[in-house]
Amino acid sequence: MADITDSRKIDMSTHQEYGETTPEKGLQNHAADDETAAYTTGSPIEIDKATNRRLFWKINRRVLICMLGTYFCQSLDKGTLGFSSIMGIQEDAGLDGDKYNWLGTILYLGVLVGEYPTNLLIQKLPVAKYLAANVFLWGVVIMCSAAATNFPGLMVVRFLLGVFESCVQPAFIVMTSMWFTRREQAVLTSLWYCMTGVQLMVGGILAWGTSHYIGHHIKSWQLLFLALGAATCVWAAFLGWYLPDSPMKAKCFSEHDKQLMVERVRANDTGIQNKTFKRYQLIEALTDPVTWLYVLLQLTSTLVIGGLGVFSNIIIKSFGFTTLQTQLLNIAQGGVTILVMVGGASLATWTDRTVLVMQLWTLPAIAGTAVIYSIAPTTATRVGLLIAFYCTQFILAEGNLLFSLISRNVAGQTKKATVLAITFIAWAAGNATAPQIFQSSDAPRYKNGFIAHFCLYALFNILLVALRVIYALRNKRRDSSATRRERSHVNAFLDMTDKENGDFYYVS
Repeated sequence: MADITDSRKIDMSTHQEYGETTPEKGLQNHAADDETAAYTTGSPIEIDKATNRRLFWKINRRVLICMLGTYFCQSLDKGTLGFSSIMGIQEDAGLDGDKYNWLGTILYLGVLVGEYPTNLLIQKLPVAKYLAANVFLWGVVIMCSAAATNFPGLMVVRFLLGVFESCVQPAFIVMTSMWFTRREQAVLTSLWYCMTGVQLMVGGILAWGTSHYIGHHIKSWQLLFLALGAATCVWAAFLGWYLPDSPMKAKCFSEHDKQLMVERVRANDTGIQNKTFKRYQLIEALTDPVTWLYVLLQLTSTLVIGGLGVFSNIIIKSFGFTTLQTQLLNIAQGGVTILVMVGGASLATWTDRTVLVMQLWTLPAIAGTAVIYSIAPTTATRVGLLIAFYCTQFILAEGNLLFSLISRNVAGQTKKATVLAITFIAWAAGNATAPQIFQSSDAPRYKNGFIAHFCLYALFNILLVALRVIYALRNKRRDSSATRRERSHVNAFLDMTDKENGDFYYVS
């Protein structure tokens, strides 16, 4: 068992600043919040491997399951537009011209509106309860979508869906850094993120099944909205009951285990929670060049991912497949997505080279895009084009790998909330704009859209090189100062930023 002391107060006398900046207000800015302080000691506690493994799986059964289920619901509900696009919604709702594109765009405009306030609320409110409330509300919105039979009505429900869904990824990044160690985070982030692939598989089967529901007053796409919305509301109720807000408030765990769960993430040096807004951390986030690299990386990747997501069924069908075949091919596409995401995260963890893996994963996507751009669809080429399209799915792994970089490399709760808000605004802006890259006048091959993707891949790789250089330079400065002392992680829960805390090392 781990060696636990009885001390429940942080030894402030051991606190020193070794970082690059010193806040104006000095030491009083750096204190663990009351909930965290009750479960921490002044010095790190050694936890043996067996105990750490036991805690890891206990957390997975309570937290990871909820994250997987919630992201699956979000991906499935968001993906209803893609499934319904070939189930008659375009004809029934009069989605002529570029109106369908705007339904993809308006969802992310809703995310844009919701992103900044939701990140502030995540810092202030119990994260699990706030998440459950939003899940329930978007479930209601999905059910209401069945009653939206025209373009204005669909625009309203899609906008509201974006507002309520805007909390999921920021909440998950906060929860991931709260419950899991740095080494665990890349793979675990990929696990909840790869629910995008699972929803393609399950959603494809559901869409295929409801497509056979014909000749009734309720259309097949309306039945799909009703069923998924009701299931989401049920899941939200379970989430509010089962998911703890933090290790400190988890009534499902013993006091002994709660203290160990807090201690096992000490070496992250990113803290757990702090509900006090700190102006200097806001300024640091806005003036840190790494923040803006995250923004540009989010923007460039989502401009590709968002377009492929909204138009995937239309693109695959244009290769020469029927509607039912296209829906069933979502199963294979989902399987590829899962393999790509988990494989990328596993390789990044094994090599400890996340940025390099992100660069490597763009190569199959570029190759697949080149094939689709160059070869016209015929009966003889449709299988090859389908494989090429599956290769473009490698770009989907960039999202979860970038999220894992942010969760591991940003410390200070106000700074993290600010960085998350800004980067997710960029994420929403990219996804909102992405469908507009594929114009109806460019159908069915969308060659201009794929040219834009080539340019975005090039820019994405340049930005990754810049990010890696900055990480390396900062770590080099830390290495030179670390020769005078041993990394003790005594500042881990004092709500210091990554630039302040001399124990903090950037993971690239």
